Amino acid sequence: MDIVGTTLTVALKMNRIKKIYMQKIVITFVIVTLSLTAMAQNRRVAVWEPDGSVNNSIKEIIREEISSVIVNTSGYIVVEREQMDRVFRENKFQASGLLDDSQISRMGRLMGANLVLVCNISLIGSNYYFSFKLIDVETARIEKQRTTQTHSGLSDLRLVVQITVGEMFGQTIVMRTLTADRKKVYHAGQKLPRKEVREAMRNTDALRLYNKGISKNRNGNIWLITGVCLSAGSGYIFATMPFEEQNSYNHNGNIYHDYDDKLNNAIGTSLAAAGTVMMITGIIMKTTAKGHIKQSVDMYNNRGSRANIEWRFDFIGNGVRFAIHYC
Repeated sequence: MDIVGTTLTVALKMNRIKKIYMQKIVITFVIVTLSLTAMAQNRRVAVWEPDGSVNNSIKEIIREEISSVIVNTSGYIVVEREQMDRVFRENKFQASGLLDDSQISRMGRLMGANLVLVCNISLIGSNYYFSFKLIDVETARIEKQRTTQTHSGLSDLRLVVQITVGEMFGQTIVMRTLTADRKKVYHAGQKLPRKEVREAMRNTDALRLYNKGISKNRNGNIWLITGVCLSAGSGYIFATMPFEEQNSYNHNGNIYHDYDDKLNNAIGTSLAAAGTVMMITGIIMKTTAKGHIKQSVDMYNNRGSRANIEWRFDFIGNGVRFAIHYC
């Protein structure tokens, strides 16, 4: 009976192990199947080198922005650049300037791509005009086509590319609208830290103007605080001077206190004048800083002008020069 019981126990344990093992095989099979299905559903996109009469650094930025949008779109993957370059070399083609859509389709098929995205860029004054085409390699037909242009030159180039390519792949890219209140910047009613503002304005001319405003506000605080300290010092000197003239004499009988009063009065007056000038300068710098920050937000939102007015104090010789610069 002991032998029979032991045999039965071992048999039950073996069946349990087999059951667990089979469950693991089934789960692994399901995971692999789902992964292969998902990979099969992803459409491979070959991003052509942008063509047009602009410098290579601009083309590189545009290509990277296009790839970034596609990579972050569900259902699409980008063909590796090394694979594309290898196919181009083997077939003696360049990455741009292909003659027609049928050639593009043939090259895309050799790369294992389902779609090919080509971009042509032209300059219209200081703005960039784009023409995007998405070609199906199987049919050599244009699946989608978009044209667009920038409105602030390089300032909104990245954003225009992101929005247009995103729309071609079913995305909706919404630009963050910022508002400014003095030196504070808000989005949707929430105050943004400076780091987040700088990140939002990255690679735009608005960032340069924003940083200029922050720097000018900081310098304005320094001038204002220094001016207050100088004015306080002059006030202390005048407060400690006697209200009535009281002459003092040294051992030779000469008056010396009168000369001390004149010296203190001169020092106090100089400190008061310097403090007043520095306080006024600090206030003007802080006011200008607020204008820079407001203009940077308007520029980022593509509503403001790039021109701005800068007020400046310059010390020349024995005087002060006030200047207004338009830039």
